[in-house]
Amino acid sequence: MGQRPLAGDRPGRPSRARRRALNEPRYFEAARAGLGIFRAAPPQGVRVDTPAGAYYLQYSFDPGLRILNGFIQALNGLYDFAAFANDAEGRALFAAGEAQARIELPMLDTGAWSLYRPGKESDLGYHELVRDFLRELCKRVPDPTLYCTEADRFTAYLRQPPVLALKSTFALARKPSKLVFTSTRSRP
Repeated sequence: MGQRPLAGDRPGRPSRARRRALNEPRYFEAARAGLGIFRAAPPQGVRVDTPAGAYYLQYSFDPGLRILNGFIQALNGLYDFAAFANDAEGRALFAAGEAQARIELPMLDTGAWSLYRPGKESDLGYHELVRDFLRELCKRVPDPTLYCTEADRFTAYLRQPPVLALKSTFALARKPSKLVFTSTRSRP
Protein backbone atom coordinates (compact mmCIF):
# COMPACT_ATOMS: atom_id res chain seq x y z
CA MET A 1 0.00 0.00 0.00
CA GLY A 2 1.91 3.00 -1.25
CA GLN A 3 1.13 6.63 -0.65
CA ARG A 4 -1.08 8.37 -3.17
CA PRO A 5 -0.10 11.91 -4.17
CA LEU A 6 -2.11 14.63 -2.48
CA ALA A 7 -2.55 18.27 -3.43
CA GLY A 8 0.76 20.04 -2.98
CA ASP A 9 2.91 16.94 -3.38
CA ARG A 10 5.71 17.07 -5.92
CA PRO A 11 7.48 14.04 -7.36
CA GLY A 12 9.78 12.70 -4.68
CA ARG A 13 8.75 15.38 -2.18
CA PRO A 14 5.56 15.22 -0.09
CA SER A 15 3.67 18.42 0.69
CA ARG A 16 4.18 20.28 3.94
CA ALA A 17 0.69 19.21 5.04
CA ARG A 18 1.47 15.51 4.47
CA ARG A 19 4.82 15.78 6.28
CA ARG A 20 3.12 17.50 9.20
CA ALA A 21 0.29 14.92 9.36
CA LEU A 22 2.66 11.97 9.09
CA ASN A 23 4.64 13.37 12.00
CA GLU A 24 1.58 13.77 14.24
CA PRO A 25 0.92 10.48 16.02
CA ARG A 26 -2.29 11.90 17.53
CA TYR A 27 -3.96 11.84 14.10
CA PHE A 28 -3.18 8.16 13.66
CA GLU A 29 -4.22 7.40 17.24
CA ALA A 30 -7.59 9.09 16.68
CA ALA A 31 -8.12 7.24 13.39
CA ARG A 32 -7.03 3.93 14.93
CA ALA A 33 -9.54 4.43 17.75
CA GLY A 34 -12.27 4.79 15.09
CA LEU A 35 -11.51 1.35 13.64
CA GLY A 36 -13.71 -0.20 16.33
CA ILE A 37 -16.84 0.34 14.26
CA PHE A 38 -15.31 -1.81 11.50
CA ARG A 39 -14.73 -4.65 13.99
CA ALA A 40 -18.14 -4.58 15.68
CA ALA A 41 -21.47 -5.87 14.45
CA PRO A 42 -24.52 -3.59 14.35
CA PRO A 43 -25.82 -1.63 16.14
CA GLN A 44 -22.49 -0.79 17.86
CA GLY A 45 -20.54 -1.09 14.61
CA VAL A 46 -20.95 -1.45 10.85
CA ARG A 47 -19.41 -4.88 10.21
CA VAL A 48 -21.50 -7.70 8.79
CA ASP A 49 -19.42 -10.86 8.45
CA THR A 50 -19.83 -12.73 5.15
CA PRO A 51 -18.39 -16.00 3.85
CA ALA A 52 -15.91 -13.95 1.79
CA GLY A 53 -14.95 -11.42 4.47
CA ALA A 54 -16.99 -8.44 5.65
CA TYR A 55 -19.53 -5.91 4.43
CA TYR A 56 -19.36 -2.43 6.01
CA LEU A 57 -22.75 -0.79 6.42
CA GLN A 58 -23.56 2.85 5.95
CA TYR A 59 -26.14 2.78 8.75
CA SER A 60 -25.56 0.56 11.77
CA PHE A 61 -29.22 0.81 12.82
CA ASP A 62 -30.32 -1.07 9.65
CA PRO A 63 -28.09 -4.10 9.00
CA GLY A 64 -30.26 -5.17 6.05
CA LEU A 65 -29.64 -1.94 4.14
CA ARG A 66 -26.54 -2.47 2.01
CA ILE A 67 -25.70 0.76 0.17
CA LEU A 68 -23.06 0.35 -2.51
CA ASN A 69 -21.52 3.84 -2.47
CA GLY A 70 -21.12 3.83 1.32
CA PHE A 71 -19.44 0.43 1.25
CA ILE A 72 -16.99 1.39 -1.51
CA GLN A 73 -16.10 4.67 0.19
CA ALA A 74 -15.51 2.84 3.48
CA LEU A 75 -12.97 0.69 1.62
CA ASN A 76 -11.25 3.77 0.22
CA GLY A 77 -10.96 5.20 3.73
CA LEU A 78 -9.69 1.96 5.25
CA TYR A 79 -7.09 1.63 2.52
CA ASP A 80 -5.84 5.17 3.01
CA PHE A 81 -5.64 4.80 6.78
CA ALA A 82 -3.76 1.50 6.51
CA ALA A 83 -1.33 2.95 3.95
CA PHE A 84 -0.62 6.23 5.74
CA ALA A 85 -0.46 4.71 9.23
CA ASN A 86 1.25 1.49 8.08
CA ASP A 87 -1.39 -0.26 10.18
CA ALA A 88 -1.81 -4.05 10.05
CA GLU A 89 -5.34 -4.02 11.43
CA GLY A 90 -6.41 -1.40 8.89
CA ARG A 91 -4.97 -3.61 6.13
CA ALA A 92 -6.85 -6.64 7.47
CA LEU A 93 -10.15 -4.72 7.70
CA PHE A 94 -9.65 -3.42 4.16
CA ALA A 95 -8.83 -6.92 2.86
CA ALA A 96 -11.97 -8.40 4.46
CA GLY A 97 -14.18 -5.73 2.87
CA GLU A 98 -12.40 -5.80 -0.46
CA ALA A 99 -12.97 -9.57 -0.73
CA GLN A 100 -16.71 -8.98 -0.27
CA ALA A 101 -16.72 -6.06 -2.71
CA ARG A 102 -15.40 -8.34 -5.45
CA ILE A 103 -18.51 -10.51 -4.98
CA GLU A 104 -21.02 -7.72 -4.32
CA LEU A 105 -20.12 -5.23 -7.05
CA PRO A 106 -21.00 -7.32 -10.14
CA MET A 107 -24.43 -8.06 -8.62
CA LEU A 108 -25.13 -4.32 -8.37
CA ASP A 109 -24.50 -3.66 -12.06
CA THR A 110 -27.71 -4.16 -14.06
CA GLY A 111 -25.93 -4.06 -17.40
CA ALA A 112 -27.49 -0.63 -18.01
CA TRP A 113 -27.12 1.20 -14.67
CA SER A 114 -25.90 0.80 -11.08
CA LEU A 115 -27.99 -0.27 -8.13
CA TYR A 116 -27.95 1.98 -5.07
CA ARG A 117 -28.72 -1.09 -3.01
CA PRO A 118 -30.00 -4.52 -4.04
CA GLY A 119 -33.31 -4.05 -5.84
CA LYS A 120 -33.17 -0.23 -6.13
CA GLU A 121 -31.56 1.63 -8.99
CA SER A 122 -29.27 4.55 -8.25
CA ASP A 123 -30.45 8.00 -9.19
CA LEU A 124 -28.08 9.97 -11.42
CA GLY A 125 -26.23 11.54 -8.49
CA TYR A 126 -25.57 8.24 -6.72
CA HIS A 127 -24.68 6.53 -9.99
CA GLU A 128 -21.97 9.13 -10.62
CA LEU A 129 -20.89 9.05 -6.97
CA VAL A 130 -20.33 5.30 -6.88
CA ARG A 131 -18.56 5.50 -10.25
CA ASP A 132 -16.19 8.12 -8.79
CA PHE A 133 -15.61 6.06 -5.62
CA LEU A 134 -14.81 3.04 -7.84
CA ARG A 135 -12.30 5.14 -9.79
CA GLU A 136 -10.58 5.95 -6.51
CA LEU A 137 -10.54 2.29 -5.45
CA CYS A 138 -9.16 1.45 -8.89
CA LYS A 139 -6.12 3.63 -8.10
CA ARG A 140 -5.50 1.93 -4.77
CA VAL A 141 -5.65 -1.86 -5.07
CA PRO A 142 -2.97 -4.15 -6.53
CA ASP A 143 -5.53 -5.88 -8.80
CA PRO A 144 -7.82 -3.02 -9.91
CA THR A 145 -9.37 -4.66 -13.00
CA LEU A 146 -12.86 -5.18 -11.55
CA TYR A 147 -13.11 -1.67 -10.11
CA CYS A 148 -11.70 0.05 -13.20
CA THR A 149 -13.96 -1.98 -15.49
CA GLU A 150 -17.08 -1.22 -13.44
CA ALA A 151 -16.21 2.50 -13.27
CA ASP A 152 -15.81 2.51 -17.06
CA ARG A 153 -19.10 0.64 -17.53
CA PHE A 154 -20.93 3.06 -15.23
CA THR A 155 -19.50 5.95 -17.27
CA ALA A 156 -20.64 4.32 -20.52
CA TYR A 157 -24.15 3.87 -19.14
CA LEU A 158 -24.41 7.65 -18.82
CA ARG A 159 -24.20 7.96 -22.61
CA GLN A 160 -26.51 5.06 -23.48
CA PRO A 161 -30.21 5.87 -23.86
CA PRO A 162 -32.55 3.49 -22.06
CA VAL A 163 -34.22 0.80 -24.19
CA LEU A 164 -38.02 0.75 -23.99
CA ALA A 165 -40.16 -2.30 -24.73
CA LEU A 166 -43.95 -2.31 -25.03
CA LYS A 167 -45.53 -4.73 -22.54
CA SER A 168 -49.18 -3.94 -23.31
CA THR A 169 -50.83 -6.53 -25.50
CA PHE A 170 -54.20 -4.90 -26.05
CA ALA A 171 -55.48 -1.46 -27.02
CA LEU A 172 -58.74 -0.29 -28.57
CA ALA A 173 -58.67 1.79 -31.74
CA ARG A 174 -59.66 5.43 -31.15
CA LYS A 175 -60.19 4.79 -27.41
CA PRO A 176 -57.96 5.85 -24.53
CA SER A 177 -55.85 2.87 -23.55
CA LYS A 178 -53.25 2.25 -20.94
CA LEU A 179 -49.86 1.34 -22.39
CA VAL A 180 -47.20 -0.27 -20.24
CA PHE A 181 -43.49 -0.22 -21.08
CA THR A 182 -40.40 -1.73 -19.54
CA SER A 183 -37.10 0.07 -19.51
CA THR A 184 -33.48 -0.97 -19.13
CA ARG A 185 -33.43 1.56 -16.28
CA SER A 186 -36.03 3.57 -14.48
CA ARG A 187 -34.11 6.86 -14.25
CA PRO A 188 -31.75 8.76 -16.51
